[in-house]
Amino acid sequence: MRFQSSREQQVKLEILSSLASSQTALARILNSIADVSEASPALARSIAENVKLLTSMQKNIAESVMGLTMRGKRLKRGRPGSPWLNAKISRL
Repeated sequence: MRFQSSREQQVKLEILSSLASSQTALARILNSIADVSEASPALARSIAENVKLLTSMQKNIAESVMGLTMRGKRLKRGRPGSPWLNAKISRL
C-alpha cells in the first residue's frame, strides 16, 4: 500500500476545496439563468450547456484527485410492477 505524503494530502484537499468553491459559483450562475431565461432563452440554454460542461470537468478532476469513480444515478424507465406481498400477510 502506498502512503501519501502530508504535502500530497494537503494539495489534494486544496484542489477539492477549490472545486467546492467553484460549485458554489456555478450554483449562483444557475440562479441567474432563471432571470435571463425569460429575456433570452437562447442565452440561458448556452449558459446551461456551459455549466454542464464545467460540472463534468469538475467531476473528472475530483475523480482523479480522489482515485474514485463517481457514478450517476440512472433513471429507470418503464411501468412499475404490481406490489409484492408476502403470502402470509396477504391472507390477513
